[in-house]
Amino acid sequence: MQVLGLTWGDWDEPVFDLHPDIILGADVLYDSAKFDDLFAMVTFLLENSPGAVFITTYHNRSGHHLIEFLMVKWGLKCLKLLDGFSFLPSCKADSLRGNIQLVEIALEKEKPK
Repeated sequence: MQVLGLTWGDWDEPVFDLHPDIILGADVLYDSAKFDDLFAMVTFLLENSPGAVFITTYHNRSGHHLIEFLMVKWGLKCLKLLDGFSFLPSCKADSLRGNIQLVEIALEKEKPK
């Protein structure tokens, strides 16, 4: 397994040689100003790695930061794997606004070869 940290929006040379099976994003959907950088790079990596997926958590804090429009914009689809409230202790879940989901994001349609 190879692990490489990425900075969304930094298109340095190693990014072009990556062909991941899984892109794991931990706490990456908090600054909506960076969402386009994130999804541009994720889309690029998915397009260059047929069958790859992006797995991350998504905390919908408000209606102003929804990612659904970004899924359409970048040609992606999102599948909810797990609702965060199903595993959080109630004392923690009660203090959160919105909802938390573990999601898998993939290309809407694989490009023909």
